[in-house]
Amino acid sequence: MKTIISVLRKAAVCLESLSEELDSKNSEWFTNQTGRLSFRPEVESDGQGHFTASVACRTGCSSRDWQVQKYGTFGNWGSPRKAMKQARIMARELALYRYRYN
Repeated sequence: MKTIISVLRKAAVCLESLSEELDSKNSEWFTNQTGRLSFRPEVESDGQGHFTASVACRTGCSSRDWQVQKYGTFGNWGSPRKAMKQARIMARELALYRYRYN
């Protein structure tokens, strides 16, 4: 019984650190060359063990005139780490290539 409790505690600590890691990466913005358009990777859980990668778009030059809206979703994955990796790749590519001078 003690070993089961020990394993559950270690799993809880691991999940908590993973959750904090995902939350900190959710606040990372990729900004284009002009500085007026930024993209942020996000991961959403459906509650059944699947995770959706999505990207939020922020327009404006300063915090007074920022407008944030959801840009799009980019597939479902079985782990939050894989979903975040793909969302970060897409957000970075949108900022650096697709909307570089927009």
